[in-house]
Amino acid sequence: MKTKVIEFITSLGDGGAETLVKDYALLLDKDLFDITILTRYPIHGTANMKILNDNDIKIITLNSSDSVFAKIFNKITKPVRIPLKLRSIIRMEKPDVIHVHLCQLEYMGYAAKYLKDIRIFYTCHNIIEKYFGPDCKKELKAAQMLIRNNGMRLIALHDDMRRELNTLFNTDNTVVIRNGIDFERFNSIDITKSNERQLLGIPENAFVIGHVGRFTHQKNHPFLIEIFREASARDKNAFLLLVGAGDTAYVTEKLKEYNLETRCMILSNRSDIPQIMRAMDVFVFPSLYEGLGIVLIEAQAMGLRCIISDAVPDEAVRTRNVIKCSLEDSPVVWVDNIYSNSINSGSYGTLDDYDMRKEIKKLEQLYLNQRRQKVTK
Repeated sequence: MKTKVIEFITSLGDGGAETLVKDYALLLDKDLFDITILTRYPIHGTANMKILNDNDIKIITLNSSDSVFAKIFNKITKPVRIPLKLRSIIRMEKPDVIHVHLCQLEYMGYAAKYLKDIRIFYTCHNIIEKYFGPDCKKELKAAQMLIRNNGMRLIALHDDMRRELNTLFNTDNTVVIRNGIDFERFNSIDITKSNERQLLGIPENAFVIGHVGRFTHQKNHPFLIEIFREASARDKNAFLLLVGAGDTAYVTEKLKEYNLETRCMILSNRSDIPQIMRAMDVFVFPSLYEGLGIVLIEAQAMGLRCIISDAVPDEAVRTRNVIKCSLEDSPVVWVDNIYSNSINSGSYGTLDDYDMRKEIKKLEQLYLNQRRQKVTK
C-alpha cells in the first residue's frame, strides 16, 4: 500500500518553497507514495502550476478565491470553516503524512483534533524570526501545540537552523533536509550564452548582471538598482536581467528615473531558470535575510560568479566563485567586486550536498518510517 502524503503550502507561485514542493511532487517515488498538494489560495499562470498540471499532480485548494473580499471573509470565518474544510479533506484523502510549508501552522492548529494517527512535518523555509518572531504569535503557539500534542517533526535547511529550532521548541529531533536542486536540469543545458541572449533579446556584447527572486522587501531590489546604476556609470554595456514575480513598480520607476529602462529586462513565471542563467555574466544577490537562498545554489551549479550579501548563510556558499559583501558597503564596493576577476571566497561543502535526488531519499525515509509505525501499532 502506498503512503499517502499531503504537501500543504500557501499557494503554487514560483518562489523557492513552492518550487521545492513541486519538485517533491515530481520526484518522490510514485511506486511508494501518493502525493496531493493542498494550497490555501488558488493561483494560476505560474510555471510551477503549469508543470504540476502537465504531470497530473492532484491539487486541492482550501479557499476558492484570493480576492480582497474572499480574504476578509476567510479571516473572519477561519476558526470554524477551516477545521471543517480540513476535516473533510482528511476524511476524503486519508493521508498518512501531512507536510506543512510556510505559514500554515495556525490552520493546522485549528484542526489538530482531526489529525490523530497522521504524522505532521514542518519545514522552516526562512529565518526563524520570519515565521516564529514577535509578529507571528499564532504560528508559534500552533507549532508548540502541534509538537506537544501531535508529535510534529521539524525540518531545517541546515545545521545552524536545526540548532535554533531545537532551542526554540525545546526539542532534540529536528532533522536537516536541504532544499536541493535537480542537477539534471542544470547539467543538460546545451544552449550557448550567445544563443540564449538572442532568444531573450539581450545584446550579445552586454555584460549581464543577473538576479532571480520575488519582488519583495527581503530581496532588496532597491539596493540592487543602485548597484546597477553604479555599474552602468562605469560600463556602457552593463545590462540588468531580473527574474521573478511580484510588484515591479518601484524597479521600473527607478530605472526610468535613471534613464536605464532600455538596459534592463524583467521576466516572470519562468520554468527555464537554468537556460536564463546561461545568459548571465554574474549573479548578484543582495538579500536582507535568507533561510538559505536556493537560487544561489542554482547559480553556482551554472558556474556563475556570485556577489552576495553577508546576510546569506555560509551554508549556501558551495564554490569559490562566491564573494560576500556587507549590506553596509556602498554600491561602489559591490560593483568593484562585480567587475573584479579575483576570487577570494572559501566554501562550506560541495554542490553535491544539494543534490535534490539525495535529499528526496532522506525525505522518503521519514515518510516511510511513519508508515511503518502506523502499520505496526
